[in-house]
Amino acid sequence: MEEVNGEIRRRCSCMKTGKMRNAIDESFREKSSFKIAFTSLAIIVALSLIDHSTGFEMSFSIFYLVPVAFAAWYGSRVVAGLVFVLSAAAWLIVDHTAGNSYSSPLYPYWNACVRLGFFIVISRLISTIKEKLELERKSARLDGLTGAMNARWFGEAAETVFQLAKRYERPTALGYIDIDNFKQVNDIFGHPAGDRVLATVASILMNSVRSSDIVGRLGGDEFAVLMPETTYSGAEKMFRDLHHKLLLETKEQGWPIGFSIGISFFKTAPESVNEAIRLADELMYQVKNQGKNAIALKESTGSITIENTQAY
Repeated sequence: MEEVNGEIRRRCSCMKTGKMRNAIDESFREKSSFKIAFTSLAIIVALSLIDHSTGFEMSFSIFYLVPVAFAAWYGSRVVAGLVFVLSAAAWLIVDHTAGNSYSSPLYPYWNACVRLGFFIVISRLISTIKEKLELERKSARLDGLTGAMNARWFGEAAETVFQLAKRYERPTALGYIDIDNFKQVNDIFGHPAGDRVLATVASILMNSVRSSDIVGRLGGDEFAVLMPETTYSGAEKMFRDLHHKLLLETKEQGWPIGFSIGISFFKTAPESVNEAIRLADELMYQVKNQGKNAIALKESTGSITIENTQAY
């Protein structure tokens, strides 16, 4: 189970804009700072040996940017700082030992300081670009209002989960959550209150599920929770607890809403994400048609049970 959950978390965190590039990025990002520093040092040593063997007449300067760029992209700021200092120092040592002569003994050290400044600028630029890209990646995956996965990213993540579930023959559950009477919140309290409702619901969902579970906002007032590696009873308990927490919060806030939840439990993975969502959505609408604010849970080969939870 841990192996599958770990695979799910790893895959969901590095999908799907350029699979090979992201896989390479992820493999380096998972390395410790020590490994990044050690790899950078190995590159510096190799470059220094090659540079020394070519002599001072052949320029090799641009290649010293390789370990600097590597450390700035994959390592922390501390690691990057260590590496650009080592790169400048290695360049200075090679200058001294390769037979290059200067009219003043101070010039090599001046050059080393200039190179160090150049490395610092490049390292900072790369770190800034990396941070901007990470921010853009995150914003492209998440719903701006709630912080949950947006519909597109949820679909891609769910596809990965179902592929793994099919490969390892593991059960999954998908819950479709619709906020009952949400329009009344907007009509009575205004749209800012409606936004607070959505953000609060998403926060409760994301803070209540397991680390391997996936929460997405599919649009409007509809959310989905995907549970890999679960049992029928485990899914039932988790969604009961979620429903209970949601109703307690709405009661405390005085919001005139409820939650209709349809849950599809799969012993074997469904044919597609769309099929899984469709089945859970149909269950949710059966709850709507039978009075709202309840849970409907159906095993892929079982029957529907609707439990009214108004007592919460």
